[in-house]
Amino acid sequence: MECLVKSTGVPARGTRCCVVELGSVGRGSLRMCARPVVRWSSTLSSCTQWAPVKLSLSGRGSGACGKRFSAVTVTAKVQAMDYTVIKAVCTELSTKWTPAKIERIVQADRFTLLISIRTVEESGWLRLCWNPACAHISVGDPPGGVPSIAEAFSFGEQLRYLLKGLAIIEVRIPQDWERVIELRLGARPSDPPSKHLFVEIMGRYSNVFLTNADMGVLACAYQVGAKMTSVRMVQVGGTYRLPPAAQGSLPSISMGMEEWKLITSATKEAKLQNSLVQAFRGVGPGLAMELIARSGLSPTMNVTTMTEEEWRSLHNVWLDWLGVLNESTFKPGLVRSTSSYSVLGGDSPYFLSTERDSEAGTSSVTTMLDDYYTKVYETEKFQQLRQQLVAKVSAATKKAQSKVNLFEDQIKASMGYGTIAKMGDLLMANLHVCEPGASSVTLPDFETEEPTTIALDPRQTALYTAQKLYKRSQKLRKSEKAVAPLLAEAWEELTYLSQVEVTLQQLDQYTCTTDLRSLEEVRDELVEGSYLKPIVAGTPPPSSKRKKKPSPLGNLTANMRRFTSPSGYEVLVGRNNRQNDVLTNRVATDYDLWFHARNIPGSHTVLRVPPGQNATDEDLQFSADLAAYFSKARGSGKVPVSYTSPKHLQKVKGGKPGMVKVEKESVLLGRASDPPEVVPQLIATT
Repeated sequence: MECLVKSTGVPARGTRCCVVELGSVGRGSLRMCARPVVRWSSTLSSCTQWAPVKLSLSGRGSGACGKRFSAVTVTAKVQAMDYTVIKAVCTELSTKWTPAKIERIVQADRFTLLISIRTVEESGWLRLCWNPACAHISVGDPPGGVPSIAEAFSFGEQLRYLLKGLAIIEVRIPQDWERVIELRLGARPSDPPSKHLFVEIMGRYSNVFLTNADMGVLACAYQVGAKMTSVRMVQVGGTYRLPPAAQGSLPSISMGMEEWKLITSATKEAKLQNSLVQAFRGVGPGLAMELIARSGLSPTMNVTTMTEEEWRSLHNVWLDWLGVLNESTFKPGLVRSTSSYSVLGGDSPYFLSTERDSEAGTSSVTTMLDDYYTKVYETEKFQQLRQQLVAKVSAATKKAQSKVNLFEDQIKASMGYGTIAKMGDLLMANLHVCEPGASSVTLPDFETEEPTTIALDPRQTALYTAQKLYKRSQKLRKSEKAVAPLLAEAWEELTYLSQVEVTLQQLDQYTCTTDLRSLEEVRDELVEGSYLKPIVAGTPPPSSKRKKKPSPLGNLTANMRRFTSPSGYEVLVGRNNRQNDVLTNRVATDYDLWFHARNIPGSHTVLRVPPGQNATDEDLQFSADLAAYFSKARGSGKVPVSYTSPKHLQKVKGGKPGMVKVEKESVLLGRASDPPEVVPQLIATT
C-alpha cells in the first residue's frame, strides 16, 4: 500500500506550514511544519489503515536547541509494526528485560532514542524510534558502537535528567488492539511506578511520551497543540490520553466462522487483503498478507468469488494466529515470498546480518527487529551519504583540474624567459646599428649566426627596449619559481581526490554495517580537508591536530577488507584513504609486503607474512590481483602492481592521508578484470 500525496494548501505569510491531502485506504489531512507536528483529521477512520509503507522524509530541520541537522530520507518500502509484533515485543521485554536498570540515555538522531538497560543476567540497548517511515522498538547494539552524547536534541537531555536512577519494572500494552507500549518506571521493582514512558508506534503519528504517576506529560518527542488538532492535544504540562481507538471489529477466538466471514465480506473493499485490514482492529497489511499466504490464497482475490473451502482454510489460519496471541508463543521468522519478517515463525528462520552461518537463525524478536530496521536505516543513510560525497568530490576534482591546467599554462608561458633575455643581450650588443624611429631590427644570433628579428618601439630608444626585455625575463623567471610549488600542490590534491573517487566507486552498495562505517570515514576525512561542512552545525570538525590515544591493533583493522592467501596468510585491503594510511604506517611491519597498483589510484594492500616465513609466488600473485582489482583500473585486464617492504615506504610530510613515496619496488602484473581466481574467504567483521 502506497500513500498518494497532493498539496491542498500553501504556507501562509509568516508561517512555515502547509496542508497536504493523503490518499490511501481512507482519507485525511496532514499538517506539515518545520517541526514534526501532525494534525489529526476527524475523517480518520483507522490508524491501521495509515501504516506507512512508502514515505519520504527529506530536507533540514531544527533541533530543540536551535542547531541545524541533516535528516535521513527513508524512501524504501518498510514493513510497519502491527499489533501482533508489538504484542510479541511486549512479551519478550516483560519476560527477559524486566526489571532492568537504566544506565544511560542517548538520543542518537532526530527520531531515535537509545536507552542502555541492564538486568541481572545481561545488558543491552533499548531502541525507541518514532521515525514516521520506520517506527519501531527493539533491543540490540547501537550501530557503530556506543554513541556519544548528542547535543542538538533536548528530548534526550530531558529524559536523561528525569530518568536518572530509575529502572523498568513493568512492560505492558495499556489498551488491547492498539499499537502503544507502556514502560513503567520506578526506583525499585517492588515500588509503585513513579513515571510512565509511552511509545506509540503508529506510522506517521508515532511519538514518545514521559509522564509522572498522575499521567501528567513531563516530556515528549514533539508536541501537538490545540491549533493543530481537535481530537487530542499532546503538550508538556497536560494530561496524557491514549490515542483514539481505531475502527473495526475486535478479533476474537470465540467468533464463529459465519460471523467472521460476514464481517470480512461486509467491507467495501473487493480485495481479500484490504478487506481483512478494514474489517478488524490490529490487522495490518503485513499480517494480512502472511495469513493469506499461509492459507494458500492470493491477497488480490475477490472476496465475493471465494469458495467455502477457501474461507474455511483462511479461518483456520486466523484461529491459529489468535491462539499465538492468547498464549504469547511468538517465534521470529522470515516470509520468503515477501522478504518480510514475522513473529509467527514465517516459512524460514530469520538470520541476522552477523550470524548468517547459523542454522537455526535468531530466537529473539527484539533482536530480529533491531537487525531489520537497522539495515533499512543504514541502507538509506548509505545511499544518501554516498550521493552527497560523490557530488562534492566531483566538484572538487573539477576545481583541482582547473588549477592544474591554469598553473601548467603559466609554467609553459614562463619557460621562454631565457629566449627573451637572449634577445635583450643581442640588442645591447648592437645598439650602434639600431636606427632611431625603427619598428624592428634584424640581428645575427650569437651562436648560430641566424638572423633574429626584434620588435622595437619607434617612440623609444633601443636601450629602453632592451631593459624592458630584461624586466620581462626576470618576471617570467620569478613566476616559474612561484607557480612550480603551486602546481605540485594542485597535482597532489588532484591525485588525492582521484583516490577518493576510487574509494567511492568501490563503495557502491550497502551490504553490511562496515560499508557505512567506511563511508562515514570518508566523510570525516573530507570534513578534515575542508571539502565538506560538518553535518551537525555547531559540532567542531574532527581535527588531525587533536591528541588522540592510540587505538589497539584490532580496532585499527576492524573495518578493513580481510582475505586469506593460498598459503593461509592474512591479506588486508584498505577501504578508504584513512584505512590506507593506518594500514601502511601503523599496521604493516617489516616482515609484511605492501602492494599497490603502479601509478594508479587504488587501495593499499598488505600481505601479512609471519616472522621467519616467506610468501610463495601464489601469495604474491594473489595479493597483486587484489591490489589491481581494488584500484581505478578494475576491469581493464592486467595492471602493473608495485610491491615492496613497508620499510621502503616514506609518508609524504604534510600530505593527504594515504599518500606515500616508494623508494624501492618490484613489479608484478595483477589481474584486474575479475575478482581473484583463487576465491578468498572474506572474514566477517562486526
